[in-house]
Amino acid sequence: MLLHERTGAVRALIGAQRTAFLALDATGAQAPGTEAEALAASLSCTGFLRPVRPDDTTPPVVPVPAPGPSWGTQEAPGALHERGQLAPTWTPIAVLALATVLLVRATGRRAHAFSRLLRLVRAASRVARRPARDTQVTQVLDCVRVIGRLSPFRTACLEETVAAMLALALTGRRAGWCHGIAADPIRLHAWLSLDGCPVGEPTSTLRFTPLIQLPEPAPVPAHGHGRVARGATP
Repeated sequence: MLLHERTGAVRALIGAQRTAFLALDATGAQAPGTEAEALAASLSCTGFLRPVRPDDTTPPVVPVPAPGPSWGTQEAPGALHERGQLAPTWTPIAVLALATVLLVRATGRRAHAFSRLLRLVRAASRVARRPARDTQVTQVLDCVRVIGRLSPFRTACLEETVAAMLALALTGRRAGWCHGIAADPIRLHAWLSLDGCPVGEPTSTLRFTPLIQLPEPAPVPAHGHGRVARGATP
């Protein structure tokens, strides 16, 4: 799976294309008339591949562990999650943060909305210095989610977590922001974390492997081993 950081687009490579991409990543070579050359041309046309600049850092290929069978119990819960409450301290800040996120998303080219929100997260993670507590992250997420449900505009996990990061940054606090992927079926999700553990999320979030983490994390235990969702909802 390839994730385009500018547009948020995703492309799946299977079979010969997957093999060709891994060979390209390992060697950078594309012999004429091969699958690697055709794949490189296709990825270049769609913006997934571009020439490397001298100051570029090439992100590594992130291995996604094969998931165990879920039997649909995590993808289709038997009941809706309990609705969070509005915390008086966080509500005004959450309103301002979510309004800012929606404005940033709507300003500029629609195809580049993902990259604009990513820049907003990076700015928030640079400004904030003090680590937030579990309860603070959970409260601000609850506020953003409740306000988002009342908004006439689309608010999903991406908008909610970016708004929560911004709200925390406005008070000088920060958490980790993650955007990742899970299989069975393939899907994307954004969430907040502390010390590498999801906060204010259901336990099914542990099935996701982070592709983007801001700020850059310290080494954490391997995915699915020894990790617990902090503030997990039942």
